[in-house]
Amino acid sequence: MRGMAIAVSRLSLTVLALACWCVTAGAQTGAASDPTHYWSYTSFDSLVLPQSIFVKDQFFRDGVPVTVDRRLRLLNWVHKNNSAVPDTFLHYTWWNIQEKLPVNRSVDVTNQFGSHRVRVLNLEFLLAPASKSNPPGFGFIPIANHYLCYRAVDFPGPTSVYDFRDEWRGALLQPKAMEYLCAPCHKEHLGPSFPPVDTALHLAVFPLPAVSGNFVPFVADQFDQRQLFVAQVPDEYLFVPSQKTDVPTDVKRSTWGRIKRLYK
Repeated sequence: MRGMAIAVSRLSLTVLALACWCVTAGAQTGAASDPTHYWSYTSFDSLVLPQSIFVKDQFFRDGVPVTVDRRLRLLNWVHKNNSAVPDTFLHYTWWNIQEKLPVNRSVDVTNQFGSHRVRVLNLEFLLAPASKSNPPGFGFIPIANHYLCYRAVDFPGPTSVYDFRDEWRGALLQPKAMEYLCAPCHKEHLGPSFPPVDTALHLAVFPLPAVSGNFVPFVADQFDQRQLFVAQVPDEYLFVPSQKTDVPTDVKRSTWGRIKRLYK
């Protein structure tokens, strides 16, 4: 009987440990649901394709109509010091947004390079999920986050050199100070709606002094499907999985300051 009790006790502890591990793993997955890094390749095709879309995110909660007009870059997954890439089919295309809408907000951004308070200045471009094949083939559109990307400052570049490798090339590079922050968004285009898949996953964008030869992949996204002529020319950009935390507003101090100004 005692042996059976010990066995049951051990089994209970094992089940409890597994349950705790599952909760912890789920929390970690939610905190950093996709560790994939991306780096960019400049697109040299002359495509100009203005299209109206409706987008909303944490900075524009009521949504705004904007116009995307040019595909500027292709984002390819990249191993950073052998970092994991769970989905090598998912890529992104970088589309310029004509309306550089102001934001002027402060947020805290945390990633593998540290944690800093960042000033978000204005809207710049859209990241659209895309697929890439070489040689050309049928293009499919991955189900993934769309991102609105904003000019952002005050996050210094890392002090280390990293090893970057994708299926095309490898390079030892040191990222510069952060230039953009990409936030998951809801997008509507020609009727269909595309909600974010993971609202916690952001991308911090750091310039890279990358240089490469030429590549001609077939790229498909929700706006266009065609073969592109791409290469890395300084500066390209590194997209780092990140978390963003809003900076709380001191409502009492702000209200009291306005009252004092009224009665001066």
